[in-house]
Amino acid sequence: SRHLAFTMFPPGRSHHLGTMSEKSVPSMLEPLRAQEVAMTITLVIAVYGGAMCAMHFQASALVHDHDTETGYWGTLPSAWDHPEPNYVVSPAIGEFWSVMTTIPVAGALLLYQGLRYQYNCKVLCIYVLTCAMYSLAFAAHLTLEYRVFSTTVIAVMSNALLTFAEFSYIVHRVLHSKALRTLVVVVAEAALVGAVATLPYALKANGGVWTLFTVQTPGVFLATGLAAAMTTRADGSVERTVYCIVLKAGCLLSAAMTLSLVECLVGFEYGFINSLWGFPWLHIAIHVLEQVGIYLFGVGVAALDTLLLDPAARPRAEVRHVGQWLVYLYYPGPVGEADACGTVSSAKLIPLAPSAAAAPAARIEKVEVNSSQGGERKMEADHVSTRCMSARHRLKSPGARGGLSQ
Repeated sequence: SRHLAFTMFPPGRSHHLGTMSEKSVPSMLEPLRAQEVAMTITLVIAVYGGAMCAMHFQASALVHDHDTETGYWGTLPSAWDHPEPNYVVSPAIGEFWSVMTTIPVAGALLLYQGLRYQYNCKVLCIYVLTCAMYSLAFAAHLTLEYRVFSTTVIAVMSNALLTFAEFSYIVHRVLHSKALRTLVVVVAEAALVGAVATLPYALKANGGVWTLFTVQTPGVFLATGLAAAMTTRADGSVERTVYCIVLKAGCLLSAAMTLSLVECLVGFEYGFINSLWGFPWLHIAIHVLEQVGIYLFGVGVAALDTLLLDPAARPRAEVRHVGQWLVYLYYPGPVGEADACGTVSSAKLIPLAPSAAAAPAARIEKVEVNSSQGGERKMEADHVSTRCMSARHRLKSPGARGGLSQ
C-alpha cells in the first residue's frame, strides 16, 4: 500500500499503529544553544562595528578636510544632541558610546529565534521593525542628523503601536473592534509625527532628549500597568508565565524612562565622565535597560501569540532558557503538525489505518449534569487534556465565540 498508518504521540511514548516512511517524519528542531546566541551577537557586532571602523579610518585620513564646528557630518549644533561629548573617540562618530549600545543585539537575537522556530508572521514583523529602529538609532547617534533622529523616534513608537494593533484585544473586549484599534493607531501616529516634528525645536534647550522622554514614557508606563493587571488575573501557569515575561519587560523599560527623566534634568551636567573619553554612564544605563527590556518584550509577544492566542498551530511550544539566563520561546516541530493534542496538520499527512481511525486524539472527561428543565441527563466535555494548556483556559481571538471577559 502507498499509504502507511500515521499518528503523532508525545516524545517517548510508543505506539503500535504503524510506521511512517523516513521522508515523512518531520525533523525536530533542537533547543537554542549558547553557541548560537554567542554567534548571533558576535556577527551583528562585527557587521556594525566593522562599519564604524571603516568610517573612522576614512575620517581620520580626511581630518583636516571638514569643519570641526559642525562635525564630520555637518550636523552640529543639533536639537537632538545628547549629554555625551561629540567626536571624542572618533572624528567620524558623533556619540561613540551611544552608538555602541544601539547595535541591534536584541533585535538580531529575536529575529534569529523567530526564523529558526517559525514564529507567526505578525511576530516576525515586530522583530524586523525592532532591528530597523535600532539601526536607525545607530545612525542617528553616529551622525546627529535631525531627520534620522526623528525617523528613529517614529519607528520606535510605531513598533509599539503595531503591537497594540495586533494584540491589545486581549486586554478588554472593547478592543475586539478592529475599527477602534485602527482609529487609536491612526490618531496616535498623527500625534506622534506632529510632536516629533515640532517639540524638539520648541523646547530649545535639550529639546530632543525631552521629546524622547515625553513621547515614550506614557505608553511604557501604561503598558507596564496593564501587564501587571493581566499577571494578577492570570488563569493557570501558562498565562502567568507569559504575562510575567511581559511585565518584566515593562519594568525594565519603565526603569529606563525614569532614568531618562533624570538625564533630562541633570544628565548634561553630571551624566558623563570626561576622563573616560566622555563616557555617558547615565545614557548607557538607559540603553542597556532598553535592550534587555525590548528583548523580553519580543519574547513575551511571541509567547502571547503562540501559547495563548493560537496554541493549536504550535502545540508543543514552550518557554525555555539558555543556561538559566536567556529566556526564549521554543517550538520543536513544523507549524501545523499533528500531535497528541489532536490538532490537524495543514501539511499533507499520511492518513491513519482503519484500525487506528477510532483512536482518540485527546482524553475527554465527561460529567453528567442534571437538566433543570425535564430532569434529563446530558453529557458535556468539561476538560480537554492537552500538552499545551487547558482548552477552557485558552484565550479567544476577537472573532471567536464568546470573546473575552472583562
